[in-house]
Amino acid sequence: MLYNEYELLELFENEPIVMADEQTGMFMYIKNDDFGFKLILNISQHEDKCSVSLSYEKIKGVIFDFELEGIEQIKGEDNHLIILGNDDRTEVKISVKPHFGLKTVKLCNSK
Repeated sequence: MLYNEYELLELFENEPIVMADEQTGMFMYIKNDDFGFKLILNISQHEDKCSVSLSYEKIKGVIFDFELEGIEQIKGEDNHLIILGNDDRTEVKISVKPHFGLKTVKLCNSK
């Protein structure tokens, strides 16, 4: 899995939380906005997996929470989190600034 930690640092405006230690390749990025929303990106680099969730402080549960496998690349471009996988058969694009929002969701079964 490819990703540029500087792009994600700029997008999330925070250092990642290292799960266990750096060698595990497991990181969590968290971004809170001024309206009470929280976006969380969990990366499992060695397993080529990630999960993304969005929650709101005034409701129980989450707005969305999904896990993606076979991830080839995670990018932070133009205020968007972009997740690509499965030879361009999977694409998720999430707006991070100025507000959180799902822009593109393309999920195709690899079978």
